[in-house]
Amino acid sequence: MKESCKDYLSHSESKTFNEILFSFIDEKCVKDSEIYKKVDIDRKLFSKIRCNSNYIPRRNVIIKLCFALGLSKDNFNKLLNSAGYSLSNSKFDLVITYCLDNGIYDINIVNDYLYTYANAVL
Repeated sequence: MKESCKDYLSHSESKTFNEILFSFIDEKCVKDSEIYKKVDIDRKLFSKIRCNSNYIPRRNVIIKLCFALGLSKDNFNKLLNSAGYSLSNSKFDLVITYCLDNGIYDINIVNDYLYTYANAVL
């Protein structure tokens, strides 16, 4: 028997960016203030992310959040994909992948690599 589209969607629905982000923050047992300071975003933007479940920040903000949380490559991609983003084969994204593969999570070091090899920063 065929499932109705509504039933299919309700079974296939995944967690939102907001739900995934804050589940990672809860798992790490860190305060919101520690995260937004580490990522260097203001309290208002972080509050907007927390309070508005439909809000999706810019890709670079999400990448910085991933590094600040020290996410594994799988969880990094899970969070990035939940916001509709992904990593490509651009120099910028390859540097990000290199850092993940080599356990480099310090945003300053990541930015040094990005500046050196991709002429960009987070």
